[in-house]
Amino acid sequence: MLYWLPRLCLFLLVGAALGLGVLHATSEDIANTLIVVILGLGLFSLTLHVFPPERH
Repeated sequence: MLYWLPRLCLFLLVGAALGLGVLHATSEDIANTLIVVILGLGLFSLTLHVFPPERH
């Protein structure tokens, strides 16, 4: 569960910002933002897969 916690918090933060109207953006801006977020999370997952954290 701890592995998914940062992703879940990030999606909740983006969803809250868009839902509350903090970001005044068009649908194209929202789509571009979500694409960047998803790509960033994918690169983060790939990095953790290639370089796993040390286990104690």
